[in-house]
Amino acid sequence: MTGIVVGSRILAFEPSWRSFSSIQGGLLVGHLLDAATGLAGAPPRTVAAHLLGPVRPEAAVTLGASVDRPGRTASVRATLTQDGVLRATAQVLTVAVPATPVSVHGSPRPGDRPGDGEPFALPRDLVPIADQIEIRALGAHRPLAGGDEPRLTAWVRIHGDLPPLVRLGVLFDALPPSLFAVRTTPLPMPTAELTAHVAGAAPGPEAWVRIDQWTVWHDADVAVDDAELRTEDGALLARVRQTRRIPRPASRTPPPNGEVRLP
Repeated sequence: MTGIVVGSRILAFEPSWRSFSSIQGGLLVGHLLDAATGLAGAPPRTVAAHLLGPVRPEAAVTLGASVDRPGRTASVRATLTQDGVLRATAQVLTVAVPATPVSVHGSPRPGDRPGDGEPFALPRDLVPIADQIEIRALGAHRPLAGGDEPRLTAWVRIHGDLPPLVRLGVLFDALPPSLFAVRTTPLPMPTAELTAHVAGAAPGPEAWVRIDQWTVWHDADVAVDDAELRTEDGALLARVRQTRRIPRPASRTPPPNGEVRLP
C-alpha cells in the first residue's frame, strides 16, 4: 500500500503476484473483499466478483467501496481501477452476527493431511505467483498431465504477509484451471467471474488449506470450475465457482454438429 485517499486505498502489486501476463485474479478478489468488509465492519458471507480487465504489476490501482444496503445484513460494492479504467468489481454480502457451527450436507470430510500430498511446483517462468503459493498435490491428477478428468486436489498454503481476507481471495484462485489436468501444454485461462460463499474465518498465515477443484462444464469459450476449501481439521472454509475465459485463436473454427471439444 502506498497511501490512502478519502474512501479509497491506493495500491501497487509486486510482479511476484503475476499469473501469466497480469496480477492473479484471486489477489484482486481478496482486496475487494477486504475493502468491502472493512467498510461494513462485519465478516463476509458471499462475494460475487467480475474481473473486467488485466491489472499490471507496479502500476497504481485505486480500491474503493460503498454501502448499497446497511444493517445487520449489509450489501457492499467494491471497485478496483487502474489508469482510470474499471478493472474489477465485487458485490459483498456481510452479516454482523456471531459465528455459529457449520453443518455440511452431501460432502464427506476428507481424511488426508498436508503431509500426504506430493510437492508440486507451478512453472515460475509463466506464473511468478508460484513463489508465493506452496502446493502439495493429492491423487493422480496433475496439471498438464494429459489425464482423463478435469479435476485437481491439493493442500495449499500462501506465503507472504497478507491481510487475512486477501489471503483467502488468493486461495479461491490458487490452483490452475481444472482443464489443465487434461491438457499437456499451458494456456492462459483468466478468471472473468468468481463467486464464493464463505463458511469460516479466513485462515491464518502459513495455514494449509485443502482445495478440491473440478470443471463442471465448458464450451469453446468459457470453463466453469467449482471448488471446495477446507481447513486442516476438515472444517468447510468456502465453496467457490468461477468462470474462466478460454482464448479462441483466429484459426480455430467451431466443430461440426455442435460438438464441444476439450481445448
